[in-house]
Amino acid sequence: MINCTIIGAGQVGSRHLQALSNLKNPTRIDLVDPSDESLQIAQGRYEEVASKNKKHIKLFYHNDLANLPNKLDLVIVSTDSTVREKVIKELVKRNSVKNLILEKVLFQRSTQYAEIDRLLKKSYVPTWVSCWMRTTDLFKQIKTALNLNNSIQIKVEGTRWGMATASIHFMDLLCYLTECNNFKFIKSNLNKEVCDAKRSGFKEFFGHLNGENSRGDSLDLICNENGEDRPIKMAIKNGHESYQLLISIVTNHVDFESSNGLENKIKEAYFPYQSEMTHIWVNDILSKGSCDLPTYLNSMALHLELIRVLTKHLEKITGKKTNVCPIT
Repeated sequence: MINCTIIGAGQVGSRHLQALSNLKNPTRIDLVDPSDESLQIAQGRYEEVASKNKKHIKLFYHNDLANLPNKLDLVIVSTDSTVREKVIKELVKRNSVKNLILEKVLFQRSTQYAEIDRLLKKSYVPTWVSCWMRTTDLFKQIKTALNLNNSIQIKVEGTRWGMATASIHFMDLLCYLTECNNFKFIKSNLNKEVCDAKRSGFKEFFGHLNGENSRGDSLDLICNENGEDRPIKMAIKNGHESYQLLISIVTNHVDFESSNGLENKIKEAYFPYQSEMTHIWVNDILSKGSCDLPTYLNSMALHLELIRVLTKHLEKITGKKTNVCPIT
């Protein structure tokens, strides 16, 4: 029997749980969260999608890590960024963990990244980060059509699309499409006012960020604070070719057009829900030893750059030195 664990039963964690209902092999799933209410909501969401005849999946609920099986084939850590380091350290100390998937944004302090990297290497735990855009059929198709002899420019623009938490997805996408992980923001024109995020204790950023990798490819991120809620516009340019996407945050539907007719080869432009992806990654990791998500090492470099530019902006507008970037 496969032992899978999800730590953190919030919005994202409960969707990971829904996805694991699609696993075909006999599986034990342990869901951990200190909140009984969160566990109950997650259980309800699981029962919405899991048919009653799925007796090969056994589900257990816990408020802490103490009652987990000692040997865990795969663990998904979907807590928020404030406690993720502590959870990983306790988990690796208590249990024999074969594989990890971590939610983003990973951590709030730059020092935490190297510390966890050393721990994972010392403990021989292969780890991936849930930057999922590169795993979708749409971007895999676009990648096959790109000519890397020409530079690639990505521009993302929209209103209130969650710049603090979602920028890492677009940074990772540029890394994936260009096969270059050496990225740095070179221009920052963020709004002076930093707002409270929807989640208590976290901040949200608005404005414009521009960056480049060592190949000369570029990423423009524009997040407007005011205006109507409309689909996010994404433009990808590669030499004479271009790809235009309108992304609905609500339905995950994508209106897709290209200069080379690529849309005619794609049945449906669509971003899967989390509940439609996680089991694929888990199956790949357990059967092949890898999956399409970025590794911790590759994602660490991009996370550190995002933490750097946002922390620098916080210091600029507050006039105070800080080593914490309150995003998740």
